[in-house]
Formats: sequence, C-alpha cells, structure tokens
Amino acid sequence: MDNWVDPLERFIKDHKDVSEYLGNLEEILGLLYEEKAWSELTAIRDFFKRNVIAHFRFEEEVIFPAILSKCATPESIKLILELQREHGAILKELEEFQKIISESAIPLDKEVSERVNVVGRKIIDSILPHASKEDDKLLPILEKNRQIF
Repeated sequence: MDNWVDPLERFIKDHKDVSEYLGNLEEILGLLYEEKAWSELTAIRDFFKRNVIAHFRFEEEVIFPAILSKCATPESIKLILELQREHGAILKELEEFQKIISESAIPLDKEVSERVNVVGRKIIDSILPHASKEDDKLLPILEKNRQIF
C-alpha cells in the first residue's frame, strides 16, 4: 500500500497542475509563429495526453463510483452524469489538439497556427468551467465524505 495516494489530495493536485498548463497554453497561443512556443506546445500536448486523460480516468474509475455507491443523492448523480458528458467532449478536443500538433512540424503555416489557436481556445473554454464545476460542486462532496475512500 506504499503507493496509495489520498484521492482528495490527488484530485486537488491534478486540478492545480491542469490550471498551470492551461495558463501556459493561453500564453503560447499568441506566440505560435515562434519556434520556442511550438516546443512548449508539444510539452503541453504531452501533459494533456498523460495527465488530463489519467485524471479523467481516475475520476471515472475511483471518484465517481465511490460517490455513487456510498453517498449518492439526486444532485450528485446529476452532477456526475454532467461531468462524464463533459469529459467526453473535452477528450475529443484534446484528441484533435494532439493530432494537429503531431502532424505539424513548426507552424509557420498560417492555417495550422489558426487551427491550433481555435482548438487550444476550445480546450481552455471547456476545461476551465469544467474544473470550476468540479471545484465548486464535486470537491465539497469529497471533503464532506472523505471516508468513502
């Protein structure tokens, strides 16, 4: 059990990390014609691929089932269904983002830069309200029911 991490602590840390990377993405979107920005974009893509997808899996395999089996209310059930739908939409955006970046070398191409910008903004505009909803509605449920883990 040495590798056990408190689910609440992991949830909070994951949200902090994602917020930091979204801030980096926001900054970089305005600098897409610079080679340095492009390499940072690759690091962001890799972070999303590794961490955001793992975070969603963690919520869907650990957090949501624990709530549904041990402290479900009509509100929490509705919230979880909503969050799962949002996960699906965000994952599609992340997939598109990864595809664009993987297929492109350096985006000196205006069309590629615009595509990255549009998809990057969609990701920011999807993840920020999603994370806020989790922080405002899901986190209090977890804090109140720590014993479910």
